[in-house]
Amino acid sequence: MKPLMTDKPVGIKNVLLVGNSFMFYNCGVNGMINGFAKAKHRDLVITLVGIGGASLYWHDVKSYLRPNALRSYKIASDGTNKVTFLDYPDGKIFDAVVLEDSSQGPIHPELKELFRESARKHCQDIREAGARPFFMMTWAYKDKPEMTSLLADATIEVANENSASVIPCGMAFERSSKDFPEIELIRSDNRHPTVAGTYLEAAVFFASLTGITPTDCDFYGRFDDLIVVPETGKKLQRIAWNTVRDFNSW
Repeated sequence: MKPLMTDKPVGIKNVLLVGNSFMFYNCGVNGMINGFAKAKHRDLVITLVGIGGASLYWHDVKSYLRPNALRSYKIASDGTNKVTFLDYPDGKIFDAVVLEDSSQGPIHPELKELFRESARKHCQDIREAGARPFFMMTWAYKDKPEMTSLLADATIEVANENSASVIPCGMAFERSSKDFPEIELIRSDNRHPTVAGTYLEAAVFFASLTGITPTDCDFYGRFDDLIVVPETGKKLQRIAWNTVRDFNSW
């Protein structure tokens, strides 16, 4: 199945991520995305709302988009601890919202209709708030590679129904596993990402949200225990960009 919304994003700065542990593992994909943005001199502000094991049915996305709630203030990191209350004159807080269902939600026979219903409702609320909806395509379990194509088709189908874009993380994981099988992307639980997995996920997010390649970038992760070696990072940067570019026919 082919995606319909494949235009390069323009003017996206404030992004809300709505999902579960596939997003918040390894201290959060949001921090990794910010790392790519800083290295590429791109102004991105990423906010993450995650609930462990959650489907989109669990999230009240409309409440996340209300004024004077999320992103209503920031605290200075320069040692002053000063609080700055943020003003949004037009009431619009986020430019884009990325929705992620549970790892089986889009394809599980007892859950896929909830995914479709929740997607429709959330996309309507996102557009009413002036933001652009995206769907994260998740990856297959390590011991069930056949999930990749099933998740891809289900996610693209629902995204097309709602005129939303897709962030093809699952396809990037599959591509990396074929091209660089020595890079472990998924932990021993067969589901959650390793640091390299979160790094690749973030690179795909960055490319999809900005239209900018994450390649030729000297960012390799966060903190001493949340980094990949440069050789691995370069490989994953190329995988991310090639996947996003091919998926959207850029």
